[in-house]
Amino acid sequence: MDRNFMSGFVACLFSGPECNTEESVISFSTGLIDLHSHSTASDGILSPEALVSRAADYGVSCLALTDHDTLAGLDEARQAASARGMTLVNGIELSVQHEKREFHVLGLWLDTECEALRARVAAQQAARVERAREIGRRLDRAAGLANTYEHTCELAGTDAPGRPLFARYLEQAGRVRNQRHAFNRFLKQGQSAFVATPWCSMKEAIDDIHAAGGTAVLAHPHAYGLTRKKLRHFLGAFKEAGGDGLEVAMPGLTRQQSELLDECWQHFDLQVSAGSDFHSPEQKWLALGRLPPIPSGATPVWEGRLTSMNS
Repeated sequence: MDRNFMSGFVACLFSGPECNTEESVISFSTGLIDLHSHSTASDGILSPEALVSRAADYGVSCLALTDHDTLAGLDEARQAASARGMTLVNGIELSVQHEKREFHVLGLWLDTECEALRARVAAQQAARVERAREIGRRLDRAAGLANTYEHTCELAGTDAPGRPLFARYLEQAGRVRNQRHAFNRFLKQGQSAFVATPWCSMKEAIDDIHAAGGTAVLAHPHAYGLTRKKLRHFLGAFKEAGGDGLEVAMPGLTRQQSELLDECWQHFDLQVSAGSDFHSPEQKWLALGRLPPIPSGATPVWEGRLTSMNS
């Protein structure tokens, strides 16, 4: 993972303003929508059932579970959503490599039985497991610990824990002050426990999302640390690879960031999406479903997908 993305991602994950629950939100006659969230199936803190329950408590009627490179939490989330009268969108956040940089592409409204998608997920998960094992080995040496991988797997409930989970374990083990410190000292690019991962290409990810009947959306475009020129260059490649949409309604965007994204979706004729990228209740500046409105004149990714919020 490149340095600029990691810096932006950590900033999004571990810091931010308090969430203003009175701000404008994307709403429908029966509730709110949030198309980007994470559970313990990847690097979230809540189980899929608990995530859905929290979303329902916040008035969300349509939630996409988009765990990193896995579909593992969807069955549990779907059952919980059905019990709460919610719509659960089958989703995923695929890690991709483009021009030696890492980007994240959301897949929404997926047929989870699609063989191409399942094969991609298996390959991505195998890469994640090997990366996690190597991170554990490096942390054992660098932090003076033992069996870091095994302890983090137990904490995470998965054999492919991501770096935020290793950060949580380091904090619990008393090796760092907090999770941000864990990234800065051990886990970010250039530090002793950073491990690069050979992800699939952007086109491969988009092709597999489309094979599964889904919509491909670039996640959190502000988090990659790109200049206006470089973002537009990347979005040209994203559009050429078949990308469908751009995540533009997110918590905490500055006016300048919103204006740039507004320029981009129009120039590249992309649909727009909305998501909190929720990982944990500890992120006080995030709340499920509390999102700014999508830009006037834009086509939302859910147009034609949601005929009824209760369907």
